[in-house]
Amino acid sequence: APHRKGLLNFEGVRIKPGSTLIAFLESLRDSRDCDEELRNKAEDFLKCDATGVPFGSLRSLRDAVNSAGVGDTPVYLHKLLEGSELCLPSPVTPPRDPELEARVQKLKAQQLNRDYDRMTSDVDVCRARSSPFSKVGDEVRQVKQQSWAVVNLLVTVGGTFAFFYKAVEYSLPDPHIPLQVLVGLLTSIVVAVAELYFLIRVI
Repeated sequence: APHRKGLLNFEGVRIKPGSTLIAFLESLRDSRDCDEELRNKAEDFLKCDATGVPFGSLRSLRDAVNSAGVGDTPVYLHKLLEGSELCLPSPVTPPRDPELEARVQKLKAQQLNRDYDRMTSDVDVCRARSSPFSKVGDEVRQVKQQSWAVVNLLVTVGGTFAFFYKAVEYSLPDPHIPLQVLVGLLTSIVVAVAELYFLIRVI
């Protein structure tokens, strides 16, 4: 029967003959019931034992034998291939699109840069924490904070003394400096103790 085209493509497929196929080719080569062309093809296929017989050529030979009516029964390809080795062609990898390849390389480079930046940022943070300059900076900030706290204490105490000194002065009909100083000092001491308490807790 003639070969009917379908979805399968056997181009490049070769058959290394097994005992069944070799016996068929030898009988066809030695047969006197077929023409010389078929015998020559059988002889050529026997010589292809090492490299393999092209599947398409073997199928054409099968069709020609059946068309010529050689033998008592039709020749079936699947029976001939019993014990034979099927050799598939090596897959051909199509070349990659240059634009796609360039984009892939660019994405790889960007990913490598991100990984490098992440690793170096961790190293920089560790170095900054262990650097002597960072320790000096911390000490300077602490001294500055303590200095402002002391200045704030002095201003608060001085303001409290001045406030109560003038308050006593305005509350009396006549100025009484010793009393004004005493009240100012007492209130200043109370405020100073309170400020020192909170200052010590903060420091």
